[in-house]
Amino acid sequence: MNKRLSALYEKIPPGVGVIDVGTDHGYLPAALAADGYAGRILASDIRPEPLHAARKTAERAGVTERIEFLLCDGLALCPPDAVDTIAIAGMGGDTIVKILDEAEFCMDSRYLLILQPMTKPEVLRYWLAYNEFEILSESLVQDAGNLYQILTARFGGNTKLCDAELFVGKASLTEDPDLYRLALEQLEKRLSKALVGMQGREEDSPRLRLYREIEKQGKEIGKSL
Repeated sequence: MNKRLSALYEKIPPGVGVIDVGTDHGYLPAALAADGYAGRILASDIRPEPLHAARKTAERAGVTERIEFLLCDGLALCPPDAVDTIAIAGMGGDTIVKILDEAEFCMDSRYLLILQPMTKPEVLRYWLAYNEFEILSESLVQDAGNLYQILTARFGGNTKLCDAELFVGKASLTEDPDLYRLALEQLEKRLSKALVGMQGREEDSPRLRLYREIEKQGKEIGKSL
């Protein structure tokens, strides 16, 4: 597995079971099975091709009989009592939100969510906070020149985030201060580029004011580190 998936793997605790949603090549469930994870292991994907690839990965690892493969959209075929850990990685934050929003059984404190948005982390964090999920931890992983965010969450909490923290997470929950600074730098560059593009076209618009406020918050967070 690459560093991104390895970091995700390290977050999975022993338990009743785990499902890897959007499993793609199935590296995560195969590694769990090979390393002796005792609970049920489920792997789902919306397309048959990735699920076929996941089966091949399991076959090569000699763990096919340990993994339950589900051809479905998100968590649609996941038995709620089969798992207590839900891993969703490698897709946009808006797609992760859609999957969770359509699986109401996730709104229960017995489920640990391990989430890795490739894009739109602000959409995911907003949804979690709005729907009373507590964000328990934040991790940043640098892999092949890219910076990935991994967060764990559980229903039944009160996570308060400023606008800038929707994009980069709370500094107090982040495990690597240096990578967190890098995330802030990337956010600042993204905002600066957007603000330059808006000059002369959206002067004093609500979006322009919001971007400036996020930029200000990001700088204040950086100074506090």
